[in-house]
Amino acid sequence: MAAINTAGDLRKFLCNSINSVANGTMDIAKAREVTKLAGQVNESFYSEVKVARLQIDMKKEVHKLGSLPVNK
Repeated sequence: MAAINTAGDLRKFLCNSINSVANGTMDIAKAREVTKLAGQVNESFYSEVKVARLQIDMKKEVHKLGSLPVNK
């Protein structure tokens, strides 16, 4: 499996997973776990976008998406 580095990579992986479920090569339980994990990635991205929007509104430096510090 190729690394998932972009939103496009994630969509491609999810579409491949859908196809795998449809053709019977991925079981439903594994598909549910993939869905949960993809949801977590989506929530993380959404949170980062909200922070960026706030930084813009406050006229502060905006971090490049994917580089927001989480330990400060």
